[in-house]
Amino acid sequence: MASLSRVPGILTLEEFLRLPGIDDHPYGEFVDGRIEEKVAPQKKHSAVQKQLVRHLDDFAVPRSLGESFPELRCTFAGRSIVPDVVFLLRDHIGTDESGDLINETLLPPDIHVEVASPDQPIRKNRDKLKFSTANGCPLGWLIDPERKTVEVHRAGRSREELPVDGVLEGEPVLPGYHLPVAELSGWLTYRRCGTAGPGGENP
Repeated sequence: MASLSRVPGILTLEEFLRLPGIDDHPYGEFVDGRIEEKVAPQKKHSAVQKQLVRHLDDFAVPRSLGESFPELRCTFAGRSIVPDVVFLLRDHIGTDESGDLINETLLPPDIHVEVASPDQPIRKNRDKLKFSTANGCPLGWLIDPERKTVEVHRAGRSREELPVDGVLEGEPVLPGYHLPVAELSGWLTYRRCGTAGPGGENP
């Protein structure tokens, strides 16, 4: 995103959204008139992101509650950000008259998930969650793969760090959804599908 990093001065949101390259890697985010680059994920970050999307959808999709999206740009309340995982309730996903998805998401997520990266101050993740929950997002989660911790963010309430034996819950967005912190931490352990034996066959 070299062209974006050289954009001078303060922009309006509309000017930012017209810039080429904001959806190239690394993604550009618009925060208080500034362009910020989103840190590229590493393996732990990607593993949590992939498994969480699967875990959320395994619960929500069969119940027709909604769907999760990785790295989905959300533009609302004067900012344009790219959370690591977004969950949208069915009525908030947005489709056209033919049923095709509408690309733009011009509303806050129903669940906003940030996955901390070692190369970025965690305060930036917290700032994004604080902004979202102050502007219509009911529930935010901050997952730190290095520390194996999970924070819960809700509007008007102090952030809550779950204990190692705690459970991440989906209320009020996904009542009945539960994800033990220990299970989430287990996603960071690499489990080989099988070791190739003689002749290239798995034992």
